[in-house]
Amino acid sequence: MIEKNLQGLWFWGYLHSNGTVQVKRWFGDHDDYTRDCEGNEFVKKVVMPFTADNFDEAKEYITKKLRWE
Repeated sequence: MIEKNLQGLWFWGYLHSNGTVQVKRWFGDHDDYTRDCEGNEFVKKVVMPFTADNFDEAKEYITKKLRWE
């Protein structure tokens, strides 16, 4: 189940310049999806942190978010 709360596994992700969806675990460092991505030629779009039950669910969520943005 996808939701924003303080429990569960946290993920964030981005669309790589080569067209692949990158899924990353998030451990609370806001620089991961902000400062570290700014000016990075490989990062095209970022999906901010969210919780998911597992990696596959997170990848599906990120893929859908990127498709609609």
